[in-house]
This record gives sequence, structure tokens and C-alpha cells, in this order.
Amino acid sequence: LGLRRYEPQNLAQDKNPVILCHGLSYNLVFWDLHKDVSLAQYLSQAGYDVWSLSLRGAFPSTQPLASAIRKLSHFNLDGVTQSTLEQRFKHLKLANWSVDDHIQYDVPAALSFVLEQTEQERAHWIGHSMGGMVMFGSLGRDPNTNAQIKTFVAAAVPLVAFHPLSDPMQLLVDAEGAIGVGSALVGSSAPGGWGAIFGDLDSPTDRLFFNGANIEPDIVKALNQRVLEEIAPGQLKQLIGMVRTERFTSLDGQVDYVDTLNQINKPTCFLVGTVDNMATPGAVRFTYRQITSDEKEFHLFGRVNGHKANYGHDDVIIGRHARAEVYPVILEWLNRFPRKPDESRLLLQPAKLE
Repeated sequence: LGLRRYEPQNLAQDKNPVILCHGLSYNLVFWDLHKDVSLAQYLSQAGYDVWSLSLRGAFPSTQPLASAIRKLSHFNLDGVTQSTLEQRFKHLKLANWSVDDHIQYDVPAALSFVLEQTEQERAHWIGHSMGGMVMFGSLGRDPNTNAQIKTFVAAAVPLVAFHPLSDPMQLLVDAEGAIGVGSALVGSSAPGGWGAIFGDLDSPTDRLFFNGANIEPDIVKALNQRVLEEIAPGQLKQLIGMVRTERFTSLDGQVDYVDTLNQINKPTCFLVGTVDNMATPGAVRFTYRQITSDEKEFHLFGRVNGHKANYGHDDVIIGRHARAEVYPVILEWLNRFPRKPDESRLLLQPAKLE
């Protein structure tokens, strides 16, 4: 697993470390695309020790060779990518994985490592989209995760998908077969090459991920060039299954992660945009109501609440006004939960590896 650390110049002793986790088909660069839309740098400058995580399959974590090669189609030719390609050629690896693998293995591994390195007992987790889904899944089933999480910021996180679906989401479901074939042949991230050149094409896929009126054109190009990753068949099947059945479950259908929401009592801050076509405000509000935490907040970003624009799925982190309107909400939330002087270091169990 790849982790990128943003260690503050003046580390505040009363602050727990922060782990940032990206969503489906993205990597850790999402949190630091540009100085104007870098939540990682913003929180680090506020005194937090920030760790940005890439889940398995996403750069620079272990990923199939084909995924690394397809980065070239996005015109991503930086030195780190070239070095990664060289390593992948040395260790040919083809893999498939599901969201369950992120929940069962990646979350506890990342948490244990960060807490070991920082010599602290708890961390804040900020997850965008799937990066929040994996935390909900882990909190609902893993006592160790519950012991290690200080607070959770769920940014545009869907656990349910109420029907009727938004038009872009319905198109995604209807095209599942074609998407699967296309992913196998040319890769799910193939459109990123066009996006890296032309930016927002106002396609149904684009409207799933952001409101083009609330994101800078150069940020859209950078997103396609540096952040887009391949979607594993297992991930695609599991997440489209959630959209079809309206509930997030394990790949084999044996675990209903929505049913475990009432086991979650950690302080949780929910963020969602008014025009989010993937994590709709109604779906996020449902999750907010299901968790049993006494300390929880729900923030809706859009003109209806006096914001400068209506926010889409990615906009809450990389939107044109996110730094001025969303980041302060996140910082204020984290500052509400300082590290207590009497908190003792937990004895962490070794992370499970696969």
C-alpha cells in the first residue's frame, strides 16, 4: 500500500494524525492536485500529521502491470510513474480485488502503520466516496478499527442508492455489460486520455463525478491525467450491485454493510453536495440517520445553503470553492476533538496481510 506523508512544520501535540482515503478509480493524488485544492496541505499547515493512502490497485500501491501501462494513455510521464512501471515489469502481477479486500485488509493495515509511525493510539479518517464506504464497512465489523478511529469525516459517501436513479447513474447501470467488456479490452480509465487533453466533456460520466460549473478546467485535466485508475472487475461488480439492489453488501452477498450501520457510534461528519449524482443528499442523509453516534453532523453544500455554487460528487474536495467553504468545516470538526493528555497508547494487533 502506498502512503504519502505531509508532516507539519510545527506538529501540534494535541492533534491525532489524519488519514485521507480516495474513492473508486482514484489514487492518493486526489488530495493534493493543486495548491488551491489540496486538503492534505491545508490540514498539514493547520498542524495535523496527514497521511494520504492509496488502496490496493491504485498508484503507487501494488497494481496490475496493465494498470501502470495504461497510465501512459493519460500522458502521465512523471518520474514516479516511470519508476513504478519499471518495478511492475520486474514483478509481473495480474490481480483482481473487491471493496471487501479494502475493508478487510487495507484499512487495518494502513491504520496500524500510521499509528505505529506516529506513536499515537487513534487517527482521524477522512474518506471520499468509496474511501468512506470502506470505513463504514470496517467500523461496523472490526473492533480494532473502532478502537483506533478518533473521528470520521464521510465526504460524499453512498451506502445506499435510492431508485429512481439519477440519469447518469441509470446510464452506468444500463451499460454495465459494455463497461465490463470495455474495461477488459482498453481499460476503465481509457476516457481519461481525452479528459487529460480536453477537460470536462460534459458526458454522463463527468456528471457523475463533478459539476462542471464548480471546478476549474485545469483541475479536471489534472484529475484525468494524474488521479484516474483502473477499476477491478470485483470492485465494479460489487458497486453496481449496490446500485441495483439499493444496498451496499459484500461481493458474495453474505454481509449487508447497511445492516451494521447501527453498530457505529464514532463521531462522524457527513459532507455532500446538492447536485451529487452518485452519493445523493437523500442517500447520505439516510446513512446519517442510521449510525448511533451522539456526535454527528450533516453538511449540505450548495446555493440553497448560501454557498457560491452547487456541489457535485468530487466538488466537496476539489471544487472551485471547496478550500473556502468546505475545508474550514472539516478543520473545525477535527479541532473539536483534540488528543486527550490521558489517552494511553493502545497495544495494536498486527495487521492481517494477504
